[in-house]
Amino acid sequence: MFSLHPSLTRSDALWRGGIALVLGLVFLIWPGVTIGTALALFAIFCFVDAAFALTRLFSSGRSAGDRVLQVLRTILDVAAAIIVIAWPGPSAEVLTVVIGFYVVVVGVLELYSTSTPAVKAAGSTGWLVATGILSIIAGILLIVWPNIGAVTLAIVFGAYLTAYGLIMLVSALRAPKGETVADPV
Repeated sequence: MFSLHPSLTRSDALWRGGIALVLGLVFLIWPGVTIGTALALFAIFCFVDAAFALTRLFSSGRSAGDRVLQVLRTILDVAAAIIVIAWPGPSAEVLTVVIGFYVVVVGVLELYSTSTPAVKAAGSTGWLVATGILSIIAGILLIVWPNIGAVTLAIVFGAYLTAYGLIMLVSALRAPKGETVADPV
């Protein structure tokens, strides 16, 4: 049996949470960012997330199923990043819907992963539930109101990344040294 969410090392979780937190704060502090900046920041987040997925892909002890899921996750991240870089001209509404769907899928995967034995053993199901619900709510808001504009998109996505980063950092800091942290996508 394979788990949807492999565990991260503490340092991976700290880096990932820190990057999400910094990007989220950038969005919140400067909500008037241009759509081009929002696209670049989203692409950076996706590329970094894909790099972490690739790192986990080649780590020892992974089942074939885990490796397949890491490859799919990497493809999703890279595809999302390339799409927003290659076609920066689409309206903020299209970008908002794309990001909204991405965030909803992340939230669903996080909620699903709370039932896996590895996550239950790590004792972090509460954090995964919190990030899953937060992701789904933020994604639905972006999908339902795609005409909210770049500033509101920056605020909503910034709040999401900030909360996600904080939850990831707290989860990593609570994990005992040498232990792994459940990966909330």
